[in-house]
Amino acid sequence: YTLSTASATNATLVTWSSNGTGSFDNVNLVNATYTPSAADIINGSVILTMTVTSAAPCAGDIDQMTLTINPQAIVSAGDDATICESSTYTLTTATATDYTSLLWTSNGTGTFDDATLLAATYTPSAADIAAGSVTLTLTAQSAAPCVEASDDMVLTISLQATADAGVDATICEGSAYTLSTASATNATLVTWSSNGTGSFDNVNLVNATYTPSAADILNGSVILTMTVTSASPCVGDVDQMTLTINPQAIVSAGDDATICESSTYTLTTATATDYTSLLWTSSGTGTFDDATILAATYTPSAADIAAGSVTLTLTAQSAAPCVEASDAMVLTISLQATADAGVDATICEGSSYTLSTASATNATLVTWSSNGTGSFDNVNLVNATYTPSAADILNGSVILTMTVTSASPCVGDADQMTLTINPQAIVSAGDDATICESSTYTLTTATATDFISLLWTSSGTGTFDDATILAAIYTPSAADIAAGSVTLTLTAQSAAPCVEASDDMVLTISLQATADAGVDATICEGSSYTLSTASATNATLVTWSSNGTGSFDNVNLVNATYTPSAADILNGSVILTMTVTSAAPCAGDIDQMTLTINPQAIVSAGDDATICESSTYTLTTATATDFISLLWTSSGTGTFDDATILAAIYTPSAADIAAGSVTLTLTAQSAAPCVEASDDMVLTISLQATADA
Repeated sequence: YTLSTASATNATLVTWSSNGTGSFDNVNLVNATYTPSAADIINGSVILTMTVTSAAPCAGDIDQMTLTINPQAIVSAGDDATICESSTYTLTTATATDYTSLLWTSNGTGTFDDATLLAATYTPSAADIAAGSVTLTLTAQSAAPCVEASDDMVLTISLQATADAGVDATICEGSAYTLSTASATNATLVTWSSNGTGSFDNVNLVNATYTPSAADILNGSVILTMTVTSASPCVGDVDQMTLTINPQAIVSAGDDATICESSTYTLTTATATDYTSLLWTSSGTGTFDDATILAATYTPSAADIAAGSVTLTLTAQSAAPCVEASDAMVLTISLQATADAGVDATICEGSSYTLSTASATNATLVTWSSNGTGSFDNVNLVNATYTPSAADILNGSVILTMTVTSASPCVGDADQMTLTINPQAIVSAGDDATICESSTYTLTTATATDFISLLWTSSGTGTFDDATILAAIYTPSAADIAAGSVTLTLTAQSAAPCVEASDDMVLTISLQATADAGVDATICEGSSYTLSTASATNATLVTWSSNGTGSFDNVNLVNATYTPSAADILNGSVILTMTVTSAAPCAGDIDQMTLTINPQAIVSAGDDATICESSTYTLTTATATDFISLLWTSSGTGTFDDATILAAIYTPSAADIAAGSVTLTLTAQSAAPCVEASDDMVLTISLQATADA
């Protein structure tokens, strides 16, 4: 207490004293400051005495004042606490001393039963519960002039968890069920359980998926229970739902079957279980005697018969929510086969006869036979070609019979025609032959009998020396050579009624093959080389070879890829030879190219190293081979004495030293086409320690 209202006049000395045990900052100051002792505070007051001395010969003077000392209120709002949302809280751990009054306040909107009591009871508001916590403040008023005292506690309000397992549901066997209508509020943990033996995908998901077991399906239902845990101190909650499991209908339409076009079909192999109703349907337009029974009888329509088959589908309705089940069978409808061997005909000897007027309907198999000894090109073709034998020609006629087989279970049919055979001129153009592009060809193997005149013709534009003689000489044109072959036809006129006779031979004109191994090339060691500039014309076979020991990916590719061997690389080059073969009777061809192989530069920047900040570093452990130039570079800003030599000296910059390390890269240029090679080393730069006592 500063004695600010005290005063002294005409005093040569002021002296303060106390009947207590407190202390003055200066007993000789008029407005001294007094600090009470603990004993003064306990006593509640102290008498302070001012004694003044006058100038001689005047007497001194004395005066007193009483200083009352009131105690300061002390409060504690008590420990922080947690309650459930539906509870109130009594502040039993709050304490207060030396107060004249108390008042509880809240930063929320809840209420106190009596805000002036120490152990007041607080009821949280809806807003407090929504906020999750509220701060409660206890304020105590002290006796004047002491100030009020206050303290806070935090009341946390946990929310009550609720469980809703969702509505009861029904599923079909074989299905899983997602509990999509289930919900849980304010839960710290959700746990599903079952009175069956099925499984959840995750027992802790609100909308978990349950897969019934075989036992659950057999029982027909299962009870699923949701248990939720609340945040402490709230209690948990439980709810249940019943999941009903209905059986799925199973059907089989039976085995596929085949009938003849005039028949009906009874579906005796069809089966069905667990159905509420059945229905047969058809992809066609035929009819069932009763489409709602299992073993219905189906009568195909004309459209079904024309289509050749119809799909019959059996659909079974299941108890809801199971879906309908269906299965199909294919009823194949075979048509009755008919045979028509065609009209009688006359041919000239030496000719074959195509039975073009013959026909067969709905036949699965056609078979021709003859009362002669000639031959068919294919006895199973409707319009087969018959070639008479010498005996047939001598007899002058032959009877040809068509027999047809129906698709099971229909029966077959047969029909006949008579083929008359007249004599015919016979020619042969000779054997096919091959010449080289610069040659002519004499048709020495041609033959002809029973003719009145001959004529050679060509499918190309070459010329005959005499086209009316048997052994004519043919000279190919440029167009014939470009085409690669020409057909030469010999035609002989027969005596009536036989038609002219002709025969062909093919004269193949082989082109002279040429080889081009491509331009000489240079590669880098370790590389393969694709002979992309190589070419070959008119070659029937390309073969690559090497005077080295490397390998080709395929020696018969024009643009093969060559991989040099270690010996090839050591020699520095290899000669690659392309050999081409012409189509007979032309000769082959050869060409070569030289493949140069340059070595690849190899570098090592040397071992990582560490220097002190004031040092330089000589790169003595660096190595390099097969290079044409070197260059050192740095990730920092230091300098090399000569960046183009192997054992360069590096001087770190201030920035390098500050960074603590720098990466030095050595790059070597290879002889083209080899690429540059590079390697790094890390130079760590330690800082110099300094001492200052």
